[in-house]
Amino acid sequence: MRPIFLFVALLIPHLASAQYQFKFKTDLPVSVSGTALTLPWTGGLNSAQFQKLDLNMDGIEDLVVYHRISKELSTFLTIDNAYVFSPDYVSLFPEEVDDWLILKDFDCDGQKDLFTSTPLGITVFRNTTTGNTLEWESAADFLRFGADINLQVNASDIPGIEDIDGDGDLDILTYRFSTASTIDYYKNTSVENTGSCGALTFIRETRRWGGFEECQCNDISFGGVCSGGIINQNEQEQVVEQVEHAGGKTILPFDIDNDGDMDLITSDEFCETLYFMENVGNAQTALMTSFSSFPDFDPAAFYIFPSAFFDDFDFDGVKDLVISSNSDQNLLNGIDFSANTFIYKNTGSNTNISLAASENFLQHEMIDLGETTYPALVDFDSDGDLDLFVGNRGLPEGADFIASIYHFENTGSRFEPTFELVNSDFLNLSNSKFRNIKPQFVDLDGDGDLDLTYQATNPINETRQFYHMNNAARNSTIDLQAVIEMGISPRETDQPFFYDLDKDGNLDLLLGTSLGALQVLRNSGNFVFSEVTSEFADIANNFNRRNLVPFVSDLDNDGRDELITADFSGEVRIHSGSLGLSFTPDSISTQVLINETLNNLESTKFGLEIPLTAGDLLGTGKPSFLIGNNRGGLYLLENLSERGNNGANSAIAMNIFPNPSRERFFVRTDVASTLEIYSITGQLINSGLPINGNSSLELNSSGLAPGIYLVRASNGINKPTVKRVIIQR
Repeated sequence: MRPIFLFVALLIPHLASAQYQFKFKTDLPVSVSGTALTLPWTGGLNSAQFQKLDLNMDGIEDLVVYHRISKELSTFLTIDNAYVFSPDYVSLFPEEVDDWLILKDFDCDGQKDLFTSTPLGITVFRNTTTGNTLEWESAADFLRFGADINLQVNASDIPGIEDIDGDGDLDILTYRFSTASTIDYYKNTSVENTGSCGALTFIRETRRWGGFEECQCNDISFGGVCSGGIINQNEQEQVVEQVEHAGGKTILPFDIDNDGDMDLITSDEFCETLYFMENVGNAQTALMTSFSSFPDFDPAAFYIFPSAFFDDFDFDGVKDLVISSNSDQNLLNGIDFSANTFIYKNTGSNTNISLAASENFLQHEMIDLGETTYPALVDFDSDGDLDLFVGNRGLPEGADFIASIYHFENTGSRFEPTFELVNSDFLNLSNSKFRNIKPQFVDLDGDGDLDLTYQATNPINETRQFYHMNNAARNSTIDLQAVIEMGISPRETDQPFFYDLDKDGNLDLLLGTSLGALQVLRNSGNFVFSEVTSEFADIANNFNRRNLVPFVSDLDNDGRDELITADFSGEVRIHSGSLGLSFTPDSISTQVLINETLNNLESTKFGLEIPLTAGDLLGTGKPSFLIGNNRGGLYLLENLSERGNNGANSAIAMNIFPNPSRERFFVRTDVASTLEIYSITGQLINSGLPINGNSSLELNSSGLAPGIYLVRASNGINKPTVKRVIIQR
């Protein structure tokens, strides 16, 4: 009698609107030091600006984060008093968001509107949502005051947008554009002119709001001017501008003492702390007479440019203070971007603010390795699943800035990965004081196993390509030998990828350049490289597509590799065709991401620097994407792509796990198929077992005698696949 196989199909959604389809996957477990991360695949936080907004129209405010360093948004839903990464909502925001983002209701309709930077100052989008999906319309291409003059704001600043005078409409505070370090006060005249707050009409009320001037870090002049300056008291302007503190500045107006006027938290790009100034005047005429680092008991301090945000961030109904750096780059490599976001919880009330000591905020729940991350996948311990290795740009350590490779071991399975950080300095590369370590596991010597190569830059700014040969026996943990330097000298900003383009058994080098071109260096043997083309696949220098990253993988499992590129535009582009030295794409796809919120396929932007890798991480027979960024984090994208045009000519992709097996095993195929089970001698054990594409079938093998069996998958369209499974007791 044939044994009875019990099976359960584990399905994922079937989507067929385009050839290349991916979606964010956020639920793979990751742990660090024994603690599970709640937000591992969210991309990290660098120079983050925090705003609250109801994203899904459930009446509860969610979290919107703008990352100044990567010029992208992240969105989080509030669910059961926790933030849940929900990237689908990003596409609902205007593409024009740049440099800074403030969400405030200017027209008093109960819905927050959007203020952001434009080269002419401030642009505004009105929230016009009527249903369950966010909608915006342009309310002002740029704000004006007086006789139609644009209200200018430095791109590196964050202005203060608040009802300064208490009349019910939103006013604007901003440091003077490109001149002295005093604050311009732009009074909104909507209410006094029309009786309502729906307009965006302004006059410049004063150029010295608060009666002070910032001179240097820890040096603010009250009632006078910085050394060498003279005030024209009638116009409230500095006539002789001897000392002007250059650099970006932030303004956070809020009434900390509940006396009806706006106090001030401010910061400067070249200073380490936030400064607090109490308004001892009134709502109509502000007056500051002293300053202190804020909070005084635990000052918010960064190497440079702290910024502050005040809202209810911990779901208790009272507003808290969240701080982050606002720098758009790591000046002198002095910022630890792996720890640059903190919260001071308000243990008092909104009218009696009492801030507790600072705590980590969100960032400690993410994979965040500081700055630019370079992921690589390999089955390092030969247990049948892929492990994760991530290089980074570096972190400050004393006077040095040092990169390393992080090893996340897959302690789960081929179908259900679980990652644990087991080594934050793989191969002890920190001893070399490299920065920008870019790893790739690839068979360099053609012996059938995977070796390690990486690009890195040393402390004297020399960039080299290194490799370690793998001396391990088949099916055993990778055994890397001593480091060898390859005879090429790429630039630090180049992105290498090794692939045998001409099929001669020697790995050639695809080199993405900082200016956007894709170079190919042909390997004639023994790592002797010569340039074949400086514009492979017609990918030439392009200012809008600089920071080019190349990768090659068979994304749709049709038997042909695709060329994948990512660049400064934030887009991932898939170039399809017959890949070789003289490659001309048949097609180029950028619409690769499924937006489940909108139920459509769209082109999604992932930031300004997006190193990526791909591998069959989920055991589906198709590679998923792991995407790094300059925020120190990672995105994981599950591959939902259907087979390409050559799919009928390629074999069914099938995985069996665990193998060897005892009581049960799983079979997974990439297309709908029928399974047959044979003994090693060819005796049919069972047949007619249906399995859906991209699903797993659980088979109970307890009735089988120990031995080797054959599993055959067929569907009458693709080439059948046969794989062995070993049954043990």
